[in-house]
Amino acid sequence: MTPSATDATSPNVGSLDIEFDHHGLFNTLVASMAELLESIAGVEDACAYVSSIAARLGADVEKQYKAALGVQNLNRSQLVDVLIDLKNRAGGDFSLIEQDEDRIVFGNRACPLGAAASNHPSLCMLTSNIFGRMAANTVGYAAVDLEQTIARGAASCRVVLNLKRTELGPDTREYFRDDASTASP
Repeated sequence: MTPSATDATSPNVGSLDIEFDHHGLFNTLVASMAELLESIAGVEDACAYVSSIAARLGADVEKQYKAALGVQNLNRSQLVDVLIDLKNRAGGDFSLIEQDEDRIVFGNRACPLGAAASNHPSLCMLTSNIFGRMAANTVGYAAVDLEQTIARGAASCRVVLNLKRTELGPDTREYFRDDASTASP
């Protein structure tokens, strides 16, 4: 007879109060990767790396939204709705603060990456890149300014999406239409 791995006096391992689940695994993995990348390559290069990943992710998500909406290109109203929906589906708490002809300002009270983003500003390139590229594909040009972020210690994020050329701040990133985005799906 094979000995049992469970002792009759031991509690059921599955019922133990351990703070680890799929969210814990995700947060630990993402935070550890960001910390390693930022410490080895530096924040600037880490931002470039995360931007590359975000470009692929954003292109795929943009195609999905366009297909689901039955459109070849998003209009500005759809763009705003899609960006908010995308981030909120991912676990954020994004909302529209204001908009005019030249810019759209979003607020966010919960980072989609949770605690993993804390002190890892390179992860904000997911938002910058996806917002910037999708907006540029919609109107031709975008510049994203992450005025405040949870990753840098703020209580909330403020993301300014400039739709016309403007004087760029030191951390503002420019995006241009991807000609492939206008091709039919």
